[in-house]
Amino acid sequence: MTNQKTSVFFDTNSYRQIVRNKNSKELSELLNLIQTAEKEKNIEPISTLTVNLELSANLVEGKSGINFENCLNGLRFLTNHCFDSEKQIIRIASFPYFQISAMMFGALPIDFDKQDKKFSKYFEKFKSFEKEPNLKKEFYGFVKSTLTKHELDFSNSLIGLIKSAKFGMEQIHPKLDKKARKRKLIEFFKSESYAHNLSVKSLKIVAEMLGIELDDQEFHNRAYFLRKELPLSSAFFQWILCEILQKDIDMTSKKSKAKRWNWLWDYQISFLISQNTINEGKMILVTSDKEMIQILSENGLEKNVLKIDQYLEFLNINCSS
Repeated sequence: MTNQKTSVFFDTNSYRQIVRNKNSKELSELLNLIQTAEKEKNIEPISTLTVNLELSANLVEGKSGINFENCLNGLRFLTNHCFDSEKQIIRIASFPYFQISAMMFGALPIDFDKQDKKFSKYFEKFKSFEKEPNLKKEFYGFVKSTLTKHELDFSNSLIGLIKSAKFGMEQIHPKLDKKARKRKLIEFFKSESYAHNLSVKSLKIVAEMLGIELDDQEFHNRAYFLRKELPLSSAFFQWILCEILQKDIDMTSKKSKAKRWNWLWDYQISFLISQNTINEGKMILVTSDKEMIQILSENGLEKNVLKIDQYLEFLNINCSS
């Protein structure tokens, strides 16, 4: 066994893909192969709440729903894959708010552990590969309200940033036409100064939630540290803001819903990737998401991402076995 710990995160499609066209016996056997190989390589699988929620959301319509079987088996696989047998809890990565709270302020909300266990208990219902989970309306209500809230908060934050930047640009360049102003906005969003200001804003929001007061210089000092430790925390937002402008994406439309959900996972993951390593080891993202791969490549982190077939190959596992 290697001494270096590696954390691995699967996206939603990777879990759906790995369980496709497999029965419960085949799923159980594949899981055992993966867990054995991961243990040998000192790899710790961690789920994200976004993936748990996305898979669950596809179960609401029942067996007649699109992707029901793959999402159900995907949740079963995830629950077992990421289950910590010592702590008796599913390993679920925190949302960015908690990441910043712990890293930059050394503090977490009082009910953090309670909330963590609550999420785990919801998804532990899917541990059996054979038994149908006994799902109540409470579960679906939790899935819908939680996913809707995070998706809405995320969309609104992006809309707010664009609206604020547009207003400022109109004040500075009132005579520019629409196309020229858009180019200026994109240049502005790509700038180092904007990346720094995004980090400062994030820190101020979290500090306010925690009831912590700091002077402006301290916020700026911590923002430099945050960007150094988590380079994608700002880079992802910069990229997505430019994407919205360049492609005229309406963040409130039904058409953009799938994209917004994908970006939610990207957003959460962007706060988990560091130039150093998570848990004093390294981390791997298992995804075929072109946008995430592009962002990672642009930031010199392309070695951190593998597609599901590449990951299985890395573990020396033949998925057809």
